[in-house]
Amino acid sequence: MGVALRTPIIKGLTFAAVCGLLGLAWFFRGVFQPSAAPVAAANETAPQRAQVHSLGRLEPASRILELFPESGNEGVTVRLLHVSEGQDVEAGQLLVTLDNIDRRRAKRAEAEARLRAAEVRLQQVQAGAKPGDIAAQRAIVALAERQSELARREADRAQQLHARRAISDEQLEEQQWELDRWLLEKQRAEGTLAGLVEILDTDLRVAETEIDAARAGLETATAELSGSELRSPIAGRVLRILTYPGERIDPEGLLELANVGVMQAVAEVYEGDVSLLSAGLRARVVLDASGEELFGVVAEIGNAVARKIVLTNDPVSDTDARVVEVRIDLEPESARRVERLSNARVEVFIEPGSANQSESSAVRVNPVAGYTSQSSDGR
Repeated sequence: MGVALRTPIIKGLTFAAVCGLLGLAWFFRGVFQPSAAPVAAANETAPQRAQVHSLGRLEPASRILELFPESGNEGVTVRLLHVSEGQDVEAGQLLVTLDNIDRRRAKRAEAEARLRAAEVRLQQVQAGAKPGDIAAQRAIVALAERQSELARREADRAQQLHARRAISDEQLEEQQWELDRWLLEKQRAEGTLAGLVEILDTDLRVAETEIDAARAGLETATAELSGSELRSPIAGRVLRILTYPGERIDPEGLLELANVGVMQAVAEVYEGDVSLLSAGLRARVVLDASGEELFGVVAEIGNAVARKIVLTNDPVSDTDARVVEVRIDLEPESARRVERLSNARVEVFIEPGSANQSESSAVRVNPVAGYTSQSSDGR
């Protein structure tokens, strides 16, 4: 009976010892082995933003050009308007004529006349004297030569008579003076004849300089005349006329022009969200007035941070927020529907990670001269 009693006690102690050892093993495993919870937390990625939201406006890809006349037209008024609002124009087409155009036309005509006169003067110098003038001067030289010969003979005769004391000293001096006079007259006539026959280099240079000055004056008058007309720098549409005939030039310009064939949405993205964007991301644009949806892709991300331009109707909104302009090329169908809605306020939703190869490889051309988009495969 004693042996039977000791057997359950031994089994119980053995079981307790085993449980204790297992407990110690579990305790030390928890102390010395790193916890798996931080590893799991580190492996979990932060949730990605579903979209970037911002306010913006619609604008042509060429930008809205506020056209002014050339400098030097201060204080003038508009004489003629050759276009109307909403009219499509070609590059170089005449838009506005100013009231100083008649004065400048007269100034150019005067400059043209001065140039013609200078050219005729050069031709005269190059041709030399007229044949009749040369022949007349040669006759004068011949006459002076014969008169000087006659005066020489008379002077010799007077010298002989004076030696025989047939004439006085005064008479001899008179005959000598007559000889000197005709010799000087012959010398002057010969010099005049040489000047008629010879074309001097100095005269040519003077005549050519006069032509250069006349041409410069004509170029100045032509440039001033072109400044009295305003022509379109691009092909586009007249959005708004700011100055009408009879009015002085408005401080904002004469008119607003843009190429509305390619429209963009300009999103004002908060500076903290710019790092999430890249060219080619898909974007959804919602017109604030009608709720109509437009679609496009990010084409250009600005390089400067500035204050917001487009504000909400919320009086407590952050009007001093710092934003970066992001330009979005609208799809052709969307762009066609908003050709007349430049500066309309919109909401823009850009989807990070939504770019594809064809969209991100778009090639842009200067929108002022024309705007095209071409994918990498040429489509």
